Amino acid sequence: MHSKALKFHLETLEAPLPSGDTLIVNAEPANYLEHLTDHNISVITHLANTAQRWISKGITAQQEVTPEQAEQKFDLIIHYATKFATENIATIGKLIQHLKPNGTWISIIPNRTGASRLKRDITKAFTQVETTSKAKCRIFQCTAEHDQKLTSKWNSLNRPKAIKNTELLTVPGVFSADKLDTGSIILTEILQQESWYGSVADLGAAYGYLSHAILNTTRQRMNNLCLYELDKRALDCAESNLTELLKDSKTKVEYHWTDVTDTVPHQRKFDTVIMNPPFHDAQDASFTLGKTFIQQAANILKPGGTMYLVANLHLPYEQSLIEYFRSHRLLIEDKGFKIFLARK
Repeated sequence: MHSKALKFHLETLEAPLPSGDTLIVNAEPANYLEHLTDHNISVITHLANTAQRWISKGITAQQEVTPEQAEQKFDLIIHYATKFATENIATIGKLIQHLKPNGTWISIIPNRTGASRLKRDITKAFTQVETTSKAKCRIFQCTAEHDQKLTSKWNSLNRPKAIKNTELLTVPGVFSADKLDTGSIILTEILQQESWYGSVADLGAAYGYLSHAILNTTRQRMNNLCLYELDKRALDCAESNLTELLKDSKTKVEYHWTDVTDTVPHQRKFDTVIMNPPFHDAQDASFTLGKTFIQQAANILKPGGTMYLVANLHLPYEQSLIEYFRSHRLLIEDKGFKIFLARK
C-alpha cells in the first residue's frame, strides 16, 4: 500500500526530485526505486525481515543513523509512517535534523492507520506541505523549513522511558509501549508459579517482559535464556531491562534480532518456550503469523519440552496445537485471553 502510493507520487511529480543523498525510513524495497536510480540511498529499519529484503537488493539497512553519519545531511528523506502516532512524530523529530536546508521530506501513511492525525502533526511541524492521495494512502511532501522547537520536543520522545508502575523501559512504536499487555500479565502470573531450569526461549520477546518475570522467580535454575525479537528497538530495551537481574545470575542470556517466522537461530533444542505471538488483525482469516510461531516453537523444543502460549480468545490456534504437539491443555481463560500449556 505504502509503496504503490509512493511510486504514483514519484512518477506524477511535475518535476523529478533532484538526485543526491536519500534516506529511506521503515520502507520495504519495491518498484518505486525505479524513480531513485540516480540517488545515493541509505536505509533505516528496525525490523529484521525488512532489513533482509534490503540486503537481498544489495543495500545494507541500518537500525539508526550511524555515528559516522551524525553530521550527514540528506537531500531527500522518505518516511513510511506507522499506526503509532507517537512513533511517527518521534521519528520526524529525530531525523528532520538530517535534512538539508533545501531538502524534501515525504511521509506516506494508509488512511485507516492515522492519516488525519499525521496530517495535523505534519502541518504543525513543516512550513510548506503538499498532500496527495493514492492506493488508500495519504502522501505528504514537505520543504525542509520547520518548527525547530516542536521537532526538538518530538525528538525527546525517542528516549527510553519506564512503563507506568514498572521499571521496564520501552520506546514509541514497540509492542505494548504505553502499558503492559493484558495477555502477557495473565501469562506472567502463571509463569511465576513455575520452576525454571535448563534452556528457555522467549519468541517475540518485545522488551523482555516475560523473560524478566521468569528471571525474577525464586525457583530459577536456567542455564540459558534466548530472546528472539523482530524489532531491534524492543530487543535493545529488553537487554536494558534484564541487566540488573543478571548481575548475580549464572544464566547465560542471548538476544537474537530475527524474524521468528523465518528463522530461530539456536545451538541446541530448548526445554521450554514462552510466547505471546503477534497477529496481524482480524481481517487475516488464516491467522498465519501466530500459527507459524507455534510451529517454530515445536521445531526448537526437545521431545517432552513444553510451551506456554497466550492468545486472544478468538484466535483459532487449537488445531495447530494438535498438529505440532503431543498434548495440550487450556490453563485459563480470562479478560479476553486464553493460556495454553503444550507438550511436544
